[in-house]
Amino acid sequence: MKTGFIFPSLVSADAGDGEALNVSSMLDKGESSAYLSVGGSRAPSVLLDFGIKTTGYFFVELEESSGDELVIQYGPLRDALIKTLIVPMPADGVLWVDEEYIALRYMKLSIRSKAVLPSPCQASIRRIGVKFSAYPCVYRGSFRAADPFWEKLWRTGAYTTQLCLQRSRFASTFRNELPEPHRTFVNEWRSPYSDHVIFDGPRRDREAWIGDIRTEALNIYYAFGANETVKSSLHLFHALQESSGLIPGSAASRQAFTEYNLWWIISIWEHYLFTEDRAFLDKMYEGYRSLMDWIEFRLDSRGFLYNDKTWMWTFPREGYGSATQCVLYRALQCAARIEEEAGERERVEALERLAAHLRRQLIDTYWDEDKGVFRDVLNLEDADVVLSDVNCYAVVFGLADREMSERILSYLKAEMWTPYGSATLDRKLERAVPAVGCTHFQTYLPGMSLTDEQTMSFMWPHNKQIWPFMNGYEVEARFLADQVYEALELTRRCWGTMLAQEPGTYWEMIDAENGEFPLRSFFEFSKGDALNSACHGWSGWISAILQGYALGVRPLRPGFRETLIAPRLGAGLTEIEGAIPTPHGPISVKIDGDERQVRLKVGHPEAVSVVYDFNSRFFEGKRILINGEAWRP
Repeated sequence: MKTGFIFPSLVSADAGDGEALNVSSMLDKGESSAYLSVGGSRAPSVLLDFGIKTTGYFFVELEESSGDELVIQYGPLRDALIKTLIVPMPADGVLWVDEEYIALRYMKLSIRSKAVLPSPCQASIRRIGVKFSAYPCVYRGSFRAADPFWEKLWRTGAYTTQLCLQRSRFASTFRNELPEPHRTFVNEWRSPYSDHVIFDGPRRDREAWIGDIRTEALNIYYAFGANETVKSSLHLFHALQESSGLIPGSAASRQAFTEYNLWWIISIWEHYLFTEDRAFLDKMYEGYRSLMDWIEFRLDSRGFLYNDKTWMWTFPREGYGSATQCVLYRALQCAARIEEEAGERERVEALERLAAHLRRQLIDTYWDEDKGVFRDVLNLEDADVVLSDVNCYAVVFGLADREMSERILSYLKAEMWTPYGSATLDRKLERAVPAVGCTHFQTYLPGMSLTDEQTMSFMWPHNKQIWPFMNGYEVEARFLADQVYEALELTRRCWGTMLAQEPGTYWEMIDAENGEFPLRSFFEFSKGDALNSACHGWSGWISAILQGYALGVRPLRPGFRETLIAPRLGAGLTEIEGAIPTPHGPISVKIDGDERQVRLKVGHPEAVSVVYDFNSRFFEGKRILINGEAWRP
């Protein structure tokens, strides 16, 4: 766990047309100083490495200086120093700390004169670094295995999510472009639960998104138990709810993502399921009911909800698409459980009927029996492709039955797997001609007349590319189907690819062609920073999946009062242990064994009852011991 003041290490120093002396002395708490000076046109520079991506408030202390400027270039990769911070040299002996955090792994420091004409300048720097800005999480959860790769993978996912827990007042990389009321809200809004909220990424967009909150919250429950940050994030969108009941998809830019409203309902229920915080559920209840009224009013005769856009935002998917209906199906299930807690029996029955009707209609409308997958709406001509998200959702949310799930997962592996993870499409689109009536691209690029080449460029982030966000749903689907080997192999491909590269956190997207971090803008027409995020919270939720499925610990009743322990082990992951924080205390599980028997050591609070499920191929024919005693079903 990182806290406090963080010092980097030295990568290289270049004296330029001056001097760069004793540079390593500024990288610790010693009293000696580095000396930089320039008298010509090329300033000295020092490249520094924090060892892993971090976020923090830049600090510097000078022993003496010419009173000119420090130039700080920084970014996630050595070849991507994409941001610049200009700092007036502080007074001698003053530890100067910036008031707004930066996100970086590498930092390049140089000095420059404030004079109009080139002029000598110098600085003796005693110390430099960042003061950690993310929420000071305690890692109450854990996951370990005989192979240390898995603990590193788990910890990296938790840390990736931690870096996305930042103070709400720092929201939006594009703050200067926001309308004034939005900027005022960002600056003034405060939650009674925490100053920190869940951002999608600490550099871009630095914004709370309802769709991101769901997966990041799962990591928070499992790794930290820092539930106050989830409450502040859900409360943030409650504060933004319109009188109609609709909630914006993003908290600062207020983008309208109809589907993301469904994730808010799911997240409210899951918060109660993991925490049993009845006071917070009651506080959210009126807003939840208002949103449900908005949703139900807009359902068509099939029970479908019209959607404007999804997380795959560069693709024109407006309409009654199947992925959105899958999320709606899960939201209706969660809404029924919320109403059950509220004692509204008639509402529970009505919501369950609506969910059952929706499932039948969804299968009738979108199931492709020949291919064994669900189809979806894609408003492009000649776009005969299969999308991953609807099929992963259908399995995870229980919409697909067992046979359908097996066919879906077989198709995904055969058509979408790459050496670096599972892609968004079964084939790459080679042209992008909008269907008649499609206005998607005009919405994003108003007034522009796009060529086919430009449209393809706009769509590239999702055009058969690898997104860890959706790979997480596929890994979860495979664990649920007891395809443990495939779940672990996909995890190694996707998250192992990122682990082996910089900056030490999980990315928003992986280039499917080479497995690298794409150093190109997501949106070539953007005037601001639209580079792929090198630290994206929803990509970190593989950690929660490992605890919830490989270790097998999941709540069946609110607050873990009844807990399922259903381990899913397989080749390469047969000896594991971990802990999960609950409102009543930690649940711990340790599993090892041999070909004849499996031993479990389980610890849990008295308030928690445990239900075991060993209905997995790994346990077939083996004797199972729990805390030394033979288990009998």
